[in-house]
Amino acid sequence: MRFIDQDELEADLPPDWEDTVKAAWEYVNGKVAEAEQAAEAKADEGGLEGAARQQFVDEAITKARKKAIAYKSLWSDLAELLAEQSKRKCWYCETNEIRSDNPIDHFRPKGKVAECDGHAGYWWLAFDWQNFRYACTYCNSRRVDEETAGGKQDHFPLFVPPDWNTCEADDNVERPMLLDPVEEGDCRLLGFNENGEACPVETDKESEGFKKAKKSIELYHLNHKPTARARKTLYQRIRTLVSSTNELIAQGIDENSEALKSNRKELIRLIRHETKSTKFNTAARIYLMQFKDENAWVRDILGRA
Repeated sequence: MRFIDQDELEADLPPDWEDTVKAAWEYVNGKVAEAEQAAEAKADEGGLEGAARQQFVDEAITKARKKAIAYKSLWSDLAELLAEQSKRKCWYCETNEIRSDNPIDHFRPKGKVAECDGHAGYWWLAFDWQNFRYACTYCNSRRVDEETAGGKQDHFPLFVPPDWNTCEADDNVERPMLLDPVEEGDCRLLGFNENGEACPVETDKESEGFKKAKKSIELYHLNHKPTARARKTLYQRIRTLVSSTNELIAQGIDENSEALKSNRKELIRLIRHETKSTKFNTAARIYLMQFKDENAWVRDILGRA
């Protein structure tokens, strides 16, 4: 997981974005008003009163709002812009194998919250670009394979108290139990071992940092078997490149030789987030850092890339 600077994203928003959002909410609110009016009429016909009437109307409003928000789906309009921030790599797992027509996750789910019964979702954030995360299908959609289950979907666990905000007027200072790529500190809580598995950096199992990393690994499906295998292969490749480079240096090969330049170039390509052709760049950097203490040339690469 790499840090995404939302200040840079904001600078690239379409100049008419606020007007587009305003128009979308006018559409949604119009549909909600229509549904509320129709529900009130039906309640009159059915003689509903009190709590039963309110529940009937509220359900009609919620259903109409969800349908109208899904119809507008403004987040799709920013898919390309969000993708550009990470060179088309998933903000959660850093794979560049995006297999979805609409790869945008709402960090705070817009429709419901799995961990909070009765929560109608953070619908008021449905068109808020600050709530959008560029995500691959495996991180965003619920699925199961032979060894792991994951997919964020409607999940949004919190450290409580305080509780979830359930409406726009609530002002609880929520403490999400999920790592967020737009929070620089969160990105430093996730590590990777030599088997390619994502793992918490903190070792205290009672710490919030450990719990956030563990829950995120589960819900973002970060140890999906083929993904972990690909990261293990990446570690093996980095280890081989370091060994090959040290052998060449020991042989007295000129530092400007094609062999040495090729090895250094590949290592830089593997750890640089800006490289479009590589993935798992944070894991690659963590793997390369294992060799920095004994190799000045590795420290040089880490400092420049």
